Amino acid sequence: MADRRERRDAVENRQLILQTAHELFSEYGVQPVSMHQIAKSAGIGQATLYRKYAHKGDLCLDMLHEYGNKLIDEIGDYLERSEGEPARERLSVILGYWIDTIEDKAELLLETEAKTNCVDDRGNFFHSPMYRYSRSKISELLTEIASGETEPPFDPDLAAHAMICSLSPIGYFQIKKERGYSREQLKEHYLRLCLRAVEAPAPGRH
Repeated sequence: MADRRERRDAVENRQLILQTAHELFSEYGVQPVSMHQIAKSAGIGQATLYRKYAHKGDLCLDMLHEYGNKLIDEIGDYLERSEGEPARERLSVILGYWIDTIEDKAELLLETEAKTNCVDDRGNFFHSPMYRYSRSKISELLTEIASGETEPPFDPDLAAHAMICSLSPIGYFQIKKERGYSREQLKEHYLRLCLRAVEAPAPGRH
């Protein structure tokens, strides 16, 4: 019974910490908020907070996992509703979800990239459900778009991986700032990049 209560308390503490951090980050931004401020606002001891999260980047990573799970659900719901729509349209919407997430969670993403160890599986984006799910769905849509080709000129799985890599937050914001693109312009450009992989002739074909 004691173990069950401890587990329930741990779950409740985690949700309280994540909710408190979300509220503070929304109000003040990610960088200015300290772990001390999060613990104080949540009404828990700093020792309790640090037992769960070694540093703020670790907390941000857990928040991103939560958002990632929600994004998977949103994309899955959309794909179920839009099964009869053209593959190009569905691909455009998925890329739009990705770019909206990068824009809306920019500070959180950059804080996590700066402070987590990407060699650790938990901090390795390429081991995350969000990466695996999105790569699979983008690959499926690219395959569907190229379905008329007797010999597809590209590897859909590699193309999906390359597209996701190109949407790393640091690279995304670098090109956005350098070229002055809007969010909607970048959605259009990334969609065109995906479609170019489908439309390009295979090596040796003219």
